[in-house]
Amino acid sequence: MKRDRWLSGLFLAGMLCVMLGTVGAQVAQAQRPIPLADLKCVVRSGNWRSNQQDISVGRQIYTTVLYIEPNTAMTCRLPGGPATLRLEFAIPDTSQAPPARIDVYVDGNQVASQTGDSGQVNTMLVNISSGKSLAVEVFCARATNCGGYYWFMKAQIEPGARSPGRR
Repeated sequence: MKRDRWLSGLFLAGMLCVMLGTVGAQVAQAQRPIPLADLKCVVRSGNWRSNQQDISVGRQIYTTVLYIEPNTAMTCRLPGGPATLRLEFAIPDTSQAPPARIDVYVDGNQVASQTGDSGQVNTMLVNISSGKSLAVEVFCARATNCGGYYWFMKAQIEPGARSPGRR
């Protein structure tokens, strides 16, 4: 009788560990950022590329994940659910590129715009919760001399927390 209780308790403890491990893995997976380059996107104009490269910004070194040339516009399908778009972009110290203006649209409605100066890392955090599509447009902030590229250290979707029992 004692042996049966002991085995039953051991079995229940094992099942509890398996269940908690499964739920924990689902929560951890839901929190993982999704790179913009991994989304299904359509480029309407311009050019962008995934590229890891070290650059100097404000005399500090950063590793980039992609670069975008001025006057690039892309629209991407969003995975759905609560999320934030994180863009960290800069103009390298060695570049003569003018400041960049980035406009962000969710489902066709402009939700954010920011002009980033050279010599610093510029950060945008945009709530894109429950949107179906995301458009990012990158422009030169002045009318002339718009050569060069804008480099991104982060360009990703950061999913919000979901309860483990919901999908």
